[in-house]
Amino acid sequence: MDKEVGSESNPKNRIITLSIIFIAMGLVIAGPALLPSSESGQVAAQQAGSNNAKLSLSALRQQGVSLLGNPSAPVTIIEFGDFQCPFCDRFAKETEPQINQTYIQTGKVNMLFVHFTIYGPDSVTAAMAALCINDQGRFWNLYNILYKNQGAVNSGWANKDNLKKFASQIPGLDTQKFNSCLDSGKYISLVQNDLALAASLGLQGTPGFIIEKSDGSNPELLPGAYPFPAFQSLINKKLTGG
Repeated sequence: MDKEVGSESNPKNRIITLSIIFIAMGLVIAGPALLPSSESGQVAAQQAGSNNAKLSLSALRQQGVSLLGNPSAPVTIIEFGDFQCPFCDRFAKETEPQINQTYIQTGKVNMLFVHFTIYGPDSVTAAMAALCINDQGRFWNLYNILYKNQGAVNSGWANKDNLKKFASQIPGLDTQKFNSCLDSGKYISLVQNDLALAASLGLQGTPGFIIEKSDGSNPELLPGAYPFPAFQSLINKKLTGG
């Protein structure tokens, strides 16, 4: 995403019901541009389909996706992000705290993070570090630290040495275990799986958000770092049965 949240002149790009996007979740849409997109709202469209099982909270957690909030919350937000994306950074600092306070801390919503590593090698290394730290239940601690320390794209700000320093700031972390995990490349396959999931949805830029019932039903896509009211509208719709 290299542009303000979306194309303001085209409201169709703002919120796209995912039932218009899938034929089947297992199919990869041909030719998505896996690069930071200048059109934050671009999503490949297909005819309606109802196979949303891969987006359910239980399925994503089995794949190692990191969870924030109560697993029993009725609504789930899935963030497709990249730790090098400047608009992901803006969401993390401005909008996520409002969602957290209003909905996550009150048990109404939980949130998942899928690694859509489209910016380059530092993105992949940061994603692997986040998955390693998730082993110790500290993913969201590192999430905040990485966005606070985000540097120029692929400048080395998220190399292994720096990631180990960032992780060492987290109280109670077993740094030896984390460092060993990161050095081993243990989670490269999960990073690749996350990228494939984003590609199967036709996502072309970061961040992208799916807001759905926690069983994966009624998913809708919000393609961009929209301000809190846009999330609030969709969340309240899901909470009231929409």
